[in-house]
Order: sequence, then C-alpha cells, then structure tokens
Amino acid sequence: SSAQAVNHSTLEVRFETEVDELKTKSDESLKDLKNSLKITENNVEILKKENQERKVVFSASLSGGEWANHGPYSTDVTLVYKHVFINIGNAYNPVTGIFTAPVRGVYKFKIYAHGYSGRGVTVSLQKNGHHVTGAYAYQDQHVVNSSNGVSLLLEVGDVVCVKVKANEWIFDNWFSPHHL
Repeated sequence: SSAQAVNHSTLEVRFETEVDELKTKSDESLKDLKNSLKITENNVEILKKENQERKVVFSASLSGGEWANHGPYSTDVTLVYKHVFINIGNAYNPVTGIFTAPVRGVYKFKIYAHGYSGRGVTVSLQKNGHHVTGAYAYQDQHVVNSSNGVSLLLEVGDVVCVKVKANEWIFDNWFSPHHL
C-alpha cells in the first residue's frame, strides 16, 4: 500500500540523516584526534630538543699524546686539558681548564694522575674554589698512577676545575694521558 511506502521512505530518509550525522561527528572526532596527535608529536619533539640541549658530556686530556711534565709550581695551578675528545654542551673551556655547569643537575667527574721516579703526584678537584676530592700517589721508582671520582650536584654557573697542588706535579704521554 501507499501508506507503507511513505513510512518506508521516511524511515530511509531519517536513517540516512542519522548516518550522515554520525559520519560528520566521526570525521570531526577523527580530526580532533589528528590535531591532538600533532600537538603531542610537536611537544615530544620540543622535549627531545630541550633534552638534547641539556646534555652535558666532556672528556679531555692534558696533551694529545706528547710527553709533558706539569709542575712543580710554587702555588696550586689550574690544569688546562687542551686535548678535547668530546664536549657536548660546550660547558668545558679548553682555554681556561674550567667546567661551568649550564643546567642544574648531578655531574660525575673522574680524575687520573700519572707520575714516576720519586715525586709526589697530587691533583685536587675543586668546586667553586673549594677542594672536593683529589688523586695522590708517591713511589720511589718507576711509574705511579692514581685516580678518583665524585658525583656533584651543581647549580647553573657552578665551576669545577682540577689543580695540581703546589710543589707537586703530574706527567702526561700517549701511554697514560692524564685526563678528566
């Protein structure tokens, strides 16, 4: 009958309208999700970049392998580690021998000292001009080595350096480079 046909046709129109509305809502939700994902990806990239910028790693030796004595001096002298292997973050200055913390964090330092033949080998790792730890060795004959390490909580601008103590010395060559 014609009444049934009209009802069927009306039902079809309503059904199509509801499907279109659901599709539109679904498309909008998908668009929102894509925008959220894009924002999240951008935030992740920003965090990665910030994390990369905050990385601080350096390793250096007093020389590039040539034989050299450092000391004895009449006063404590800052050692300048001129041969830089790595300096991510550029926090170590190979001209002054001073490391300056660019961000607040825990930094781990290792020091090595090498010497020989009846001389004291003494170096002092200092934070903001104050002794924190050192490496010392003495032996009547032949070579002698000493090492030490420390983890320090540094604030932005704190400085760390290694000094050879007054009247002491260290030796450097390509067999046993003294490095930080």
